[in-house]
Amino acid sequence: MAERFPKDTAQQRTYRAFAALVAGEDTAIDLAQAALLIASIEYPEIDMAHSMSQLDALARRVRAILALPDPDMLPQLPPDIEPFAVLDALNQVLFGEEQFHGNTTDYNNPDNSFLNKVLETHMCIPITLSLLYMEVGKRVGIQIDGIGLPYHFMVAYRLPDERIYIDPYDGGQFLTELECRALIRRLIRSKAKMQPHWFEPVTHRQLLTRVLNNLKQIYIDRDAYEHALIICNLMILLSPHLLIERRDRGILHLQLKHYSHALHDLTTYLELAPNAKDRDEIQEHIKTIRQIIAMLN
Repeated sequence: MAERFPKDTAQQRTYRAFAALVAGEDTAIDLAQAALLIASIEYPEIDMAHSMSQLDALARRVRAILALPDPDMLPQLPPDIEPFAVLDALNQVLFGEEQFHGNTTDYNNPDNSFLNKVLETHMCIPITLSLLYMEVGKRVGIQIDGIGLPYHFMVAYRLPDERIYIDPYDGGQFLTELECRALIRRLIRSKAKMQPHWFEPVTHRQLLTRVLNNLKQIYIDRDAYEHALIICNLMILLSPHLLIERRDRGILHLQLKHYSHALHDLTTYLELAPNAKDRDEIQEHIKTIRQIIAMLN
């Protein structure tokens, strides 16, 4: 069944473009384009080409430090180049010269999650700063992977016999896995059992899901339900199997008094997840919605 989206031309264009972008293989998803499409929620007149050119310009500056040819002439790095030299050059441009940094005074500002605004203000949260690091690194010619630690996102570079972790939120600090474990313990303030998958690269879909989840929570906390609804639509396009998003979208439709849409999403959720732990709560919502629809008819 086709998804039901608001009849807004700008939103429809965003949905179509996002759906096309995430339709193929995970590794083929262009993270920068996806991030800019997400930003178009708040900035429908976004100049995506300009933002892309800003990423290209940052990469060219990194390559210039390394005395490498323009990537249009020779996109691949020489096989004998020292990886740490590339990482140091990335850090020099992004953190030394451009001073990209975390927005510690207004952490929950939605702009911290929008790549176009990050490129403009140089302020962001760990995941968008990591995405920036990955995208500039890709343009330089080095593969940087996203690492989704609990409560903190960073990146990593794979060496032949180990993985070096890099924290863009801390100015590109290099960390070992042992140091990452210590960081996790400080963040969660407990001796929780470490999970091996925490230290493995995330997929592109997982990274984008985390970006969208952050934004959804910010919008819900601000009672900005229309924006949260758009986020849910994008998340369902990204990962149609995530039933929790269909449930959340139903709740948002209910908040916005879109009763028929709310009824559709919540009944679909229970049909696909008949043993859901929140089944009783959702059934009460459905009962209430049906009563409201009956009174309106």
